[in-house]
Amino acid sequence: MTAVRGPSARRVTGERRPLPPVFWLLFAGTLLNRLGILVPAFLSLFLAAETGLSTGAIGVLVGLWGAGSVVGALAGGALADRVGPRAAVLVSQAVSLAASVCLVCTQRAGVLAGVVLLSGCASTLHKPAGAVVVSRELPEGVHVRAFGLLYWASNIGAAVSPAVSGVLLGWDPHWLIVLNMVTAVCYGAVALRLPGLAGDAAEEARPARSPGPGLLAPFRSGPVARFLVLSFCLALIYLQKQSTLPLDMAAHGLAPHVYGLVASLNGLLIIVLQPFVSRAAERLGMDTQFVLAGLLVAVGFGANAVAGSAWSYGTALTVWTLGEILLVPQASAFLVRHAPPGRAGSYQGAYQFVWNLGLVVGAPLGMAVRDGYGGDTLWAGCLALGAAVVAVYAAYAVRDRARAKTARGGADPSAPGGGAGRGRPGQSEAEAEDSADSRGT
Repeated sequence: MTAVRGPSARRVTGERRPLPPVFWLLFAGTLLNRLGILVPAFLSLFLAAETGLSTGAIGVLVGLWGAGSVVGALAGGALADRVGPRAAVLVSQAVSLAASVCLVCTQRAGVLAGVVLLSGCASTLHKPAGAVVVSRELPEGVHVRAFGLLYWASNIGAAVSPAVSGVLLGWDPHWLIVLNMVTAVCYGAVALRLPGLAGDAAEEARPARSPGPGLLAPFRSGPVARFLVLSFCLALIYLQKQSTLPLDMAAHGLAPHVYGLVASLNGLLIIVLQPFVSRAAERLGMDTQFVLAGLLVAVGFGANAVAGSAWSYGTALTVWTLGEILLVPQASAFLVRHAPPGRAGSYQGAYQFVWNLGLVVGAPLGMAVRDGYGGDTLWAGCLALGAAVVAVYAAYAVRDRARAKTARGGADPSAPGGGAGRGRPGQSEAEAEDSADSRGT
């Protein structure tokens, strides 16, 4: 679990603490960024309207945007640890602003390839900085709630953005770029009030000065590497919503607009339920949250095997959306608590990397399974993979807890304020050794 320092050093209690102003600045910036980001769907529409490129060329450019987003998350983690969250967000928004200007100024495919790659990179480059702010400025007991609220802000922006972007596209495609530029400037202005890299934070970041070890450290950490692999497996399941799910619904005779309505339920449920689910989940341990989230994702996607109507698909979607609501905040909190001092950004970037990689790998893999063996086999495979993820995680959690109890004379490290032995609060003996190894890398 994470090293607690400054305001985070207070013990976890049942008290529901108010979140500090710096968090709400981050919340506002996350909302602004998600509102104005030029997502692949509207990027392709803009390129089609303004460049005259072929459909195939536009498809390649959109693929480059996705590749940039995968790399950006990993690089953004190392950047946030090295220069601090304020500078990391400013760099990301400057890159986004520059890419937006270049999109308007060129129609050459070669130049556009580099510009789109940078735009995709900027879309995720800033995200790990939020984990650094939360880890340094907020008490450990509110981390899950804070990450839940950030995820809520992102989904509010994601819900509003398509409607706004659609209207602007109807007026003039260039208004899409204007929206992206305006929100980048506004987020940059908000970032000026975020914490930088100074004092204790700068001292803690010194081990992360070498980019290579900083990027690879999460994958060398035993518990974190396992968590990343299991999260990647869940991403393979979850991201079928963007590839095989619409095809499966079409195969059952449902029109595209029906898929659109069902898919929109995902965002609506997150907006309505996220604050309540996150608050209720505070009573659960981190291991319990992950197990429950994995089960809901597995069962929700597995239920598509018996779905055939809009209502049944919507019911299945409701189940896996509840899993998503539980999974995302606790995953971020897990990584913050396991990160050595000065590495919170790198660990969060690693998670974003494997999650985005799940789409890159999951989409063609799901298509291949569906085309070769049918939709029912695909959804049964999702159920089986999800169940396996939960079983492996639960087995390791039970083992680590037993080791921690033995090492600490029976104290339960999962209890609030527990784990008074060596290492960080709430950290098992194995995790303490692992963190020490990570700090040495």
